[in-house]
Amino acid sequence: MLTQTSPQALKKIFTFSAGSETFGLPLHLLHEVIYPEHITRVPKAPAFMAGILTYGSETISVLDLSKKLCLAAPSIRVHHPAIIINTSIEDETMQLALLVERFGKIVQYKPSETIKRKNIPFKSSSAKLSHQGQNSAAYVQSREAIRKFVSEELYRAGVRIRLLNETTLFSKEELT
Repeated sequence: MLTQTSPQALKKIFTFSAGSETFGLPLHLLHEVIYPEHITRVPKAPAFMAGILTYGSETISVLDLSKKLCLAAPSIRVHHPAIIINTSIEDETMQLALLVERFGKIVQYKPSETIKRKNIPFKSSSAKLSHQGQNSAAYVQSREAIRKFVSEELYRAGVRIRLLNETTLFSKEELT
């Protein structure tokens, strides 16, 4: 007899790429996907802060996930895609735009399908660079950043999806 899974037992995430990695965030955070036309730089902002943009009547921070996670520089594009999320940082609700390489898809999974990681491996292309001695400091930095913000992984169709913890990804202090 086939047992059916209750809809409450399934979780949904949306996926996207940053650097050469695939990440996921809970679907309930997703507000919209856009290609921002104009991002205004903010002087003396952290390197991962791409700037601000006007979205509707609001001004929201634009953050470059590749830089935040110390990943390889994204491909050169005129307009990077961005994911607008509704999140809570230190008990304050806000919208953020996250620059990414590519949008992915919505993935449904059971919590039992995830793998908890302490020592998160990288794709072979990143590991290859490290073993060759090229950018080894950047590799270590990236590895540490991902360990800090990713605690679980999900495998789908041979793709490793690193589940980002949105509550630890940014602090209010970093964004002000």
